[in-house]
Amino acid sequence: MASPLQNRIIGTAILIALAVIFLPDLLDGQKVTRDDDVQTIPLRPELTVQPTNPQFPADFDQRVDNAQPNRSNEETFVAPPEPVSVVLGADSDAPAWVIRLGAFRNADNVQRLVRTLRDNGFNAYSRSQPSQNGELRVLFVGPDLDADVLQAQIPELLQLTGLEGQLVPYQPNSD
Repeated sequence: MASPLQNRIIGTAILIALAVIFLPDLLDGQKVTRDDDVQTIPLRPELTVQPTNPQFPADFDQRVDNAQPNRSNEETFVAPPEPVSVVLGADSDAPAWVIRLGAFRNADNVQRLVRTLRDNGFNAYSRSQPSQNGELRVLFVGPDLDADVLQAQIPELLQLTGLEGQLVPYQPNSD
């Protein structure tokens, strides 16, 4: 037999279940539904095309056979010019030179130095170079074919930046 406590617990659970099921419907009130007239739009309108027979003149075939191309509209073929080899001079194989001012870790400082040098009329640039301690930015001034011109700029660069430059051969493809 079931004890009275067990009966009360089961009865309470049944009442709670009924309340959860029916109370939302009772408290919700009148439901308002909106009826929208939805019309479907056809994806592509149906086109009805009536075939037509083109009307040709009676002597059309003869005109087509006798037709000559208009020679005035034709362009004459012109052979493309042959490529010309450019010789820069006897010293075109001579190496170019640059001044290497230093290698730096801080890219912002390198950009500041490049800006300062360019503002003072120097052709300055920097390149990335991997090293054991991380990425370095190498600061260069140049290039120039005349090493003496660059050698004469080293004291001015020392005064402007405080960096003593070193004259090294220019390597254009070392990026």
